[in-house]
Amino acid sequence: MQQHDYVPPEQFGGSAAAVLRCLRELVELTGQQSAGGPPVLELQFDEIVTLTSLAADAAQPFLCVSVYLPRRTLAAAAAPPLASPGYPGGEWLWDASEGRYIILHHIGIEQLADETGLLDAIMDARDKAGAWLLSVS
Repeated sequence: MQQHDYVPPEQFGGSAAAVLRCLRELVELTGQQSAGGPPVLELQFDEIVTLTSLAADAAQPFLCVSVYLPRRTLAAAAAPPLASPGYPGGEWLWDASEGRYIILHHIGIEQLADETGLLDAIMDARDKAGAWLLSVS
């Protein structure tokens, strides 16, 4: 019988320190530099880029996932992403110099069970932002 040294992901248990450790590990695994400051995990999915960090100093710490949508010219009637139902949990910005929307998702760390939950939260934020962009393009 073959022995496996599988180590299950650390359970966060609402701990900002555990989420921070996980982000640092993910940044290191991806070869990104944290320059000694708070870790920021950058992931690129085709034309969509996400930047993820932890707001540990907030009264209730949260994960901030910034979704940078592709540069596009949107129809003048395009509703802000958060004005439509089914898009809770964030705010949006228009970066006029880059011609793109940046959608910020704030996710309470109590909603994150472990590393898998953290990565799922990033993917969910990306999927919601991408779906909105498709709906108005």
